Amino acid sequence: MQWSPWQIIHMKHGIAKTEDGVNIAYQVSGQGPALVLCHAMANDHRMYDEHREAFSKSHRLITFDQRGSGYSDHPPFDEGPESYYTVEKFGDDLKAVVDHLGIHQVTILGFSMGAVAALSFSTRWPERLDRLILASAMASRLPQAIIARARLVETMLDEKGLEETYDFYFSGTLFDGLMAQKKLHHMIALFREKATPQGFKGCFRVTIDRPSLVDELKLIRCPTLILVGENDTHYLVEAELLENTISNAKRVVMPGVGHPLSVQDPKAFEAEVITFIS
Repeated sequence: MQWSPWQIIHMKHGIAKTEDGVNIAYQVSGQGPALVLCHAMANDHRMYDEHREAFSKSHRLITFDQRGSGYSDHPPFDEGPESYYTVEKFGDDLKAVVDHLGIHQVTILGFSMGAVAALSFSTRWPERLDRLILASAMASRLPQAIIARARLVETMLDEKGLEETYDFYFSGTLFDGLMAQKKLHHMIALFREKATPQGFKGCFRVTIDRPSLVDELKLIRCPTLILVGENDTHYLVEAELLENTISNAKRVVMPGVGHPLSVQDPKAFEAEVITFIS
């Protein structure tokens, strides 16, 4: 993916260190209120490259690579409570970045896996939230059908390696029709270049095989936007639950798109976000 001249000139890079010693790579552009974007599974901060200019016009836009992704550290994967990859650790990554930048009040957008980090932060430090955006998000434990396919993804990772695993992962029902898009193939190739087996597995476990976060949703007090695609079957039901459980939430169903709504209709995605944060 090629950055535009605007992005190259205006984006600054840095490293924040978490309490458990993991280096988290972050990127900053623009000025104004802080807006942090949390990326999806098998992606990194570059999934937001085409939105950077639009969001940076009114906000101090901050992206970062979750541990196990992109340019951040990819610590070893271990089972159990001492793992480097947990819901709490994902929230810690986000907190490390905003603390490093000296930001107290922030708007957070969490997309799919990124919603785990967003919810982990938002339910532990709700006083620091200005606004929250949850896109293609699920706080409940995932449906068994998704978890069952996830077992196949992990088996493929162990037996076939990253390249085939990436292709298999993005051929799932959540991404119907996208593998035919040349742009997506190019993006996946970029993300895969920085991927590691331990990082992929760690992020995958936090995304797929994690406890429900629904009981903690009542702790969120800030205005919240729930974005979901009308074709994203499992997540449509979850979006309604999120709207009904978070006290100050508004749900928007985006027409003609599914789970990867920011790729399928980037302009509509930008418009919904900008309207809400403005």
